[in-house]
Amino acid sequence: MPPIASPQGSRSTLITSLVIFVILWVTSTIFAIYYNTQLQASLVKNEQDIKKLAPVAVFNDLTNPEVATLNERARKRAPLTGIQVALADRAAEAKLITGNAAAPLDNVSAEVSKTLADAAEQLKAANVAVKLSDDNLLASVRALVSQVAAQTQEIARVQADLKAANEKVVALTNAQKGLLDEKDKVIADLNTKVAAAEASNQGYQQSKTANIAEIQAAADKAVKEAQALASTAQNELTKVQGELKKSQDFGFKVLARLTHYRQNATRPLQQVDGTISRVPDNKIVYINLGEGQQITPGLTFEVYDQRKGLPPLTAGPNEDTDLPAGKASIEVIRILPNTAECRIIKVATGQTIVEGDLIMNLVYDVHTKYNFVVYGAFDLSGTGQFTPGEADVVRRLCTQWGGRVSDQVNVDTDFLVLGKEPAIPVLGDAPTAPEIARKERAQQELDIYQDYKSKAITLGIPIVNQNRFLYFVGYYDQAKR
Repeated sequence: MPPIASPQGSRSTLITSLVIFVILWVTSTIFAIYYNTQLQASLVKNEQDIKKLAPVAVFNDLTNPEVATLNERARKRAPLTGIQVALADRAAEAKLITGNAAAPLDNVSAEVSKTLADAAEQLKAANVAVKLSDDNLLASVRALVSQVAAQTQEIARVQADLKAANEKVVALTNAQKGLLDEKDKVIADLNTKVAAAEASNQGYQQSKTANIAEIQAAADKAVKEAQALASTAQNELTKVQGELKKSQDFGFKVLARLTHYRQNATRPLQQVDGTISRVPDNKIVYINLGEGQQITPGLTFEVYDQRKGLPPLTAGPNEDTDLPAGKASIEVIRILPNTAECRIIKVATGQTIVEGDLIMNLVYDVHTKYNFVVYGAFDLSGTGQFTPGEADVVRRLCTQWGGRVSDQVNVDTDFLVLGKEPAIPVLGDAPTAPEIARKERAQQELDIYQDYKSKAITLGIPIVNQNRFLYFVGYYDQAKR
């Protein structure tokens, strides 16, 4: 059986426990008060430290990667702090820029801005086109370095040019000195020759007087011989003039005789090649020319009214509109005994072909072969493009229909067919070589054209232009096809 505690012992234990509890409570209270006081002091100090650090950094700055990098560099350079590392970097940059590590940052920025502004003014005054950046020192330095390099290259080039120019001046100076030396030598030679000439002149003056009489006698003899020759020449001239007069009289007689046999250009044509013998319909006609009368298929005729007769060879003042157009044009397609079948090429408005109408082809003649000269540029198709090549077509028509063609106008020529008169181009103030050559060729062509025309007029040869010729041979409409 356990022992039974006495009341006295229990009370002592309780008191003891109470005393211990009170002691512990007081102790803990004291510690709590102490630590609370320390905590308050720490908080106050922390708040003061935060206030001191507020102008430098805030808590969020600690998360900035650059601050982390700065702290990492500070860790490697312990015992330095990140701010100390930053200050060291700033001092190094200040020394790099201004040469003074202790220079304040504001002073560094102001000095950089002032230096860039001064450099810009100096570049502007020196007329150097370099743009400096107000907020980029490296870009400005690069621009200046690039300009300096370019200026250095330019200076080197100018120095090279200057050296070459100096060498050329030296060469020219040496050449000039050589020329001066040569000039002095030539002058010395001339002085020697002048002295010799003066000595020779004195001898000549002495001998001149003695020769005057001899020269006078020779001159008198020459005058007499010249007078005799002049008399003989006058007699010969009189004889030649008499022969020329005989030649001119003979020429006029020949022209008169040729005029008698040639067509008169100012009067209507008298010779008719044939007539319309039958008109079966409005597409076919028959003429009174057939086998044995030198007609061929393809030969064309112009049809003229039998009451009006044939027009004159040449036109009046306006030859471009006064054309010898007949009432119709026909072409031989089949040759029969004593007649030929012809197709109607065209009929003028309001006209009708009837039996007895006259037919005419300037080239064709049953009794003779006419001589033609063809020259100039022609436009048979009516395109407005005149070319010398189409003159060959006119020559071919002449030979095809029984005529002869030659290149020169002479007494044997019966007709001269001229194309468009050559035009002389007008040159500008500064003509080119091709333009000048083109004008010279045109002038040569015009001279030949005028020469042909002048000879024909002198010899009384009828002159017809392109369109008049085509109408007289009934080929005007055919040429345009």
